[in-house]
Amino acid sequence: MNPARRHLPVVLVLLIALGSTWLAWRHEQEVSERWLRARFDDSLRDTTARIVQRMSAYEQMLRGVQGFYAGSGEVTRQGFTAYVNTLQLGADFAGIQGVGQITLTPAAELPPLLKQLHRQGLADYSITPPGERALYTPIIQVEPFSGRNRMTLGFDPYTVPELRAVMEAARDSGMPRITGKLPQLLDPANGRAPSVILCAPLFRQGSSIRTLAERRASLIGWIYAPVHLDEMMASLYGDTDSDILIHVHDGVEPSADNLLFSSHPAETKPPRLYAAEYLEIGGRNWVIEASTLPGFVTRVGHSDATTIAISGLCLSLLLAVLARILATARQLALRLAQQMTEDLRSSEERWKFALEGAGDGVWDRDLVGDAAFYSRRCLEIFGYEPDEIAPHRQEWVERIHPDDRAAALAATAACIKGHQESFSSEYRLRCKDGRWKWVLARGRVMRRSADGKALRLLGTISDIDARKASEEQIRHMAQHDSLTGLPNRALFADRLQQALSLVHRDHAHLALFFVDLDEFKAINDHFGHATGDLLLQEAARRMHECIRASDTVGRIGGDEFVVLLPSLSSVEDARHVAEKIRQALATPFAIGGHALRISASIGIACYPEHGDSESRLWSIADAAMYAAKARGGNRVELAGGSPAHAVLTPPTDLPIITP
Repeated sequence: MNPARRHLPVVLVLLIALGSTWLAWRHEQEVSERWLRARFDDSLRDTTARIVQRMSAYEQMLRGVQGFYAGSGEVTRQGFTAYVNTLQLGADFAGIQGVGQITLTPAAELPPLLKQLHRQGLADYSITPPGERALYTPIIQVEPFSGRNRMTLGFDPYTVPELRAVMEAARDSGMPRITGKLPQLLDPANGRAPSVILCAPLFRQGSSIRTLAERRASLIGWIYAPVHLDEMMASLYGDTDSDILIHVHDGVEPSADNLLFSSHPAETKPPRLYAAEYLEIGGRNWVIEASTLPGFVTRVGHSDATTIAISGLCLSLLLAVLARILATARQLALRLAQQMTEDLRSSEERWKFALEGAGDGVWDRDLVGDAAFYSRRCLEIFGYEPDEIAPHRQEWVERIHPDDRAAALAATAACIKGHQESFSSEYRLRCKDGRWKWVLARGRVMRRSADGKALRLLGTISDIDARKASEEQIRHMAQHDSLTGLPNRALFADRLQQALSLVHRDHAHLALFFVDLDEFKAINDHFGHATGDLLLQEAARRMHECIRASDTVGRIGGDEFVVLLPSLSSVEDARHVAEKIRQALATPFAIGGHALRISASIGIACYPEHGDSESRLWSIADAAMYAAKARGGNRVELAGGSPAHAVLTPPTDLPIITP
């Protein structure tokens, strides 16, 4: 026999075995990489959500100061100090260095202002930088008045172009706005990290601010809060993965010049994984960059690829040796074949043990006879015993959730038809106790006929129920108020935008309410935050009982709530629902052995009667609510008209009824 032909079977066996080893090694590499990427992406999303939550808290704090000024008229220095002290700038507002007031002062009004401040005990108060100009915007008060905050008193931020642009943007929008990356303007030698500044406009009490011209004409100053990103990031709630490098940049193009925060400034090694999330914070775009450090890959990236490669190489060589022996001696080949059979059986048992030890179940499907095999672990995931599920494919298919069945079968069919090498699909499967459990099914065709028809399908089942529950919990926390469980500002704004799209298309009507609890602060100050929280929860429940399933009640901060009625026949329907809410909130609350009485000021804006955009309806409803409050509270005020309902409010010194 030709020597080349004699060695041909050995070469073919070796090539096939090495090819199978490469496929198995490649598959394990892909599985490990997907797992590593999933863990990395989860960590980035969690960090991003906590940054958004913290910055929203900062904005709500500034809105609270705006509301304090709008509701109080003239605010004294002592009143401002007392209000900031009640904010308790602790863990929830870590990173904020203080809260200050900026007054808009024409040149002619500057001398009286300086005399007034000197009479109030600020004998050394002066404007920085000095010089004559038509308009001054000095900082006249900052709390807490200690440390570096003392250096800012008298500083005119309008002289800094970056600060002036943000202040004007806040004035024109009527909303809080944030600066880009700023150096330490007054104390550049202190070595601290750069900061950003949040600012919000203050308007003359009772003035209309619906249009840009009205807002510019009614401006009297700003409130501001400097934020150090290092301190804010260090105080975020939850566990932060120390093996992931986080960079926060101002703008959409990351660079060293716009870097606001770095969790590992000295790290320069190229990362294994990288991702970025884009956010809009206070009118500016931020980029949250994440990249892995070596410790993350070592800790999370477990892979059996090396074991598979070594084992496959050894097995390939053994098969080649076996083929060589078969070509020379039948008897010896038979003995070696028997030994190899035992080795293969042991290898199969080891692989099965490895898969079962990892918590995954194994399934094997005969596509010719439609028989199926499920490993013990595969059945244990769903609470079944080995004899409780018949070895047929249909038994499994019938247990897939109806909403997921079509997609799961389509993924399997694509793999069987050869459109893709393997498949991976997530779906819910009914357990023995009737519960639905999320699983990840992966598989591939292991054998095909000469004409390419699939004969055998092999795969695994992984329990991902806990991961799905965690993802749902994170999604819910990002969209709902933690105290009342109501939709937060972001989710409510999304529903309002969707409702506006529908009514615009259908030429229908909707209504937006702003609800403010009139006597809540007195109760909260008298009985404490715990009682105040219980009162807010009960108020939220009562409002929710007054609306339909298609309506939405949301909490946007403090004692302020919003209500969306996405489908109305007339404005009178909105009046009726608002009155129902007002009466429900006027009924005393039994909390902690006390009967607590509050009332509500409700402002109504309707589409299309009062506005055709989200911002327009939001502004009008807010103005109507403040109008109801200005008329004594405990009433419903329809935008642009007379009060929808008005009652005599109880005396302000009797907001609380005790047994």
